[in-house]
Amino acid sequence: MKLKVRPEDFVVEEQIGLTIQPRGPYTVMKLTKNSWNTIDAIDRMARKLGISRGLISRAGLKDRYALTTQYLSYQGDLARGIEEKNLKLEILGKSDQPVTPAVLKGNKFTVTLRSLEKEEPEKIKRNYGEITKNGLPNYFDDQRFGSAWHKQGFFARLLILGHHQGALKLLLCHSYADEAKPAKDFKKYCLEHWGKWDEIFIKTPREYQKVIAFLVRNPGDFKGAVKQLDREMLNLYLLAYQSYIFNEVLARIMTDISAQTVSVPYSVGQMIFGRDIRDPESLEALTIPMINDKTRLNEPLAAILHAVIGREGVSIKGFGLNKMRFRGVRFKTFPRRAVIFPTDFTIGEPEDDDRYPGKAKMMIEFTLPPGVYATTLIKRLLVCKFA
Repeated sequence: MKLKVRPEDFVVEEQIGLTIQPRGPYTVMKLTKNSWNTIDAIDRMARKLGISRGLISRAGLKDRYALTTQYLSYQGDLARGIEEKNLKLEILGKSDQPVTPAVLKGNKFTVTLRSLEKEEPEKIKRNYGEITKNGLPNYFDDQRFGSAWHKQGFFARLLILGHHQGALKLLLCHSYADEAKPAKDFKKYCLEHWGKWDEIFIKTPREYQKVIAFLVRNPGDFKGAVKQLDREMLNLYLLAYQSYIFNEVLARIMTDISAQTVSVPYSVGQMIFGRDIRDPESLEALTIPMINDKTRLNEPLAAILHAVIGREGVSIKGFGLNKMRFRGVRFKTFPRRAVIFPTDFTIGEPEDDDRYPGKAKMMIEFTLPPGVYATTLIKRLLVCKFA
């Protein structure tokens, strides 16, 4: 199976609950893009329009490798949008409140699965029935872990352990597969010249200049250098580690309550999907908190969580980041459902694939609540052998 052969094969439409009107303190915009991640697109838009990025708010982040529509707001008046290759910003009107995660209702997906082997459509239909019956385990998928290189450690885990130099080195010196070549070149140079901050600063991209400039003035103060990072990005790094912990807890739960399981790899671990679920009603009602230093759980969930973080070598208390004293940067807790049920979930009949002769394609449509990953659903649709 091939996914995202073209941006039009993976279409995402954000759904928000916001009244748009002729007047109000916020300008509401619609952003349509492909080949851009949301943060880079907002940076581009702010520079092009000559406005502060800090006055722009969003409901969510959208994938780079898709055709996506989402909504933004700007605190103030904005008279014009932008239209260029792969990026279009339209002014819709005004609102009394900003676009934030609080107004996000869900995301509608239209996905074309390509290069299917002859047996795969029937497998997809069978798994479709199992998802509609028992729901979808609500794992975070690879998109959440762009900042994570777990074989070397999570940035946030190193912060919890007080390894500030290690955390910075992980961020500034180790690239991941999909990074652009200029970023990879800088990180290679940074690794080879670590500690020579004057030399590194000359080659430093804009997003890390405050960090390296701080180290030029304060060599060895790695904790202070971490504090120079963009706060929004820091919170995303913390959320990535929380998400990994959530996934590990959910995988153990699915193993415990399923008569049959299958393991599906993703970038930092294994998703466990189950069949013949024991007590599916309890699973449907279960929520798992995103961990922070205030997390307190009853058994048996507490034992599972402590086993996961014990293997990681961290403690619940460490999630307070008390030694860092960040302002506006912290592990935020909220409950996340263990399983969800997609709505408006349909699968089309297989057709001949116009891009891959001799193979089939299928279109699937569904709507998911905020924060639920379409690619997790696709992984579950394609699982084959349970043990």
